[in-house]
Amino acid sequence: MLDRPQPKSVSFETALRDWWSSQPRPFRESVGLSAARACFRAGYTAGKQTTERRFVFKAGRTRITVWATGIMEAKKKAAAEADFRAAQKGWPIPKAGWQLQEER
Repeated sequence: MLDRPQPKSVSFETALRDWWSSQPRPFRESVGLSAARACFRAGYTAGKQTTERRFVFKAGRTRITVWATGIMEAKKKAAAEADFRAAQKGWPIPKAGWQLQEER
């Protein structure tokens, strides 16, 4: 059983269902599934990116969240995401580049 190849990634719903069914009955009765889902989603997302950290930037009025190993890589990813979103909406890209402000 343990020597069977395991799937490389498990869907969120499957992971949530497995985790929820493994919790003791008193816990399941005291915590609603929607609250447990929100908490589990945060841990599940963070756990999938063990080598990366979450960075949040503001570019104008737009809030951009990226996962990266460092601040320089995060800024590059955020600038690319800002370019993509601007192109989607038909907005001009600033000639001086995006002024990205890191949110804490």
